[in-house]
Amino acid sequence: MLENGRYQVRGAPDSSLSLGQIAKRAYSAKLPDTIETGLEASDFFRPAELIYPFGAHVAVVEVDTDTGAVRLRNYTSVDDCGPRISPTIVIGQVHGGLAQGIAQALLEEMVYDANGQLLSGSLMDYALPRADTFPPFTVDKTETPTPLNPLGVKGIGEAATIGSTPAIANAVHDALRQFGVRHIDLPLRSEKIWRAIR
Repeated sequence: MLENGRYQVRGAPDSSLSLGQIAKRAYSAKLPDTIETGLEASDFFRPAELIYPFGAHVAVVEVDTDTGAVRLRNYTSVDDCGPRISPTIVIGQVHGGLAQGIAQALLEEMVYDANGQLLSGSLMDYALPRADTFPPFTVDKTETPTPLNPLGVKGIGEAATIGSTPAIANAVHDALRQFGVRHIDLPLRSEKIWRAIR
């Protein structure tokens, strides 16, 4: 058992070693032949059921009807991944997911010609977002621990990517409703929007 930073035999505090002492011995040549050199352990946790995070995303866009260009004016994301063990990492995951999902909705596309030749195979031809594509994000949280694991945590890695793409698509389609536009396939490039308006 671990007591005051030292590992000891239960009930025998005089028989204790620090983790450093244990590691030094584990990597030495003084081990019996039946014990492999090294100090490691693996364990796998598999919850009884799948655990899902949830959230809500709201996008405010402006569509230039003369050019079809979309400008993202405001974006708010509220996600629930349970207790946030490292809030900075969670916010970084959310920001990265938002950038990915928004770019997927507005820019990124694999384009092929009639013969199946890839036309957007390099970064010279494949549209990527820039920093000025995005406004400052408003990121907030709710916290509902799951009962399916000891920490009460849920995933956050893809949450913002999954929420942001439809949020952008819905905002653009809502802005174009007055022109009778009911659907445009993603990505919502300015040329597609310009044609749909006309």
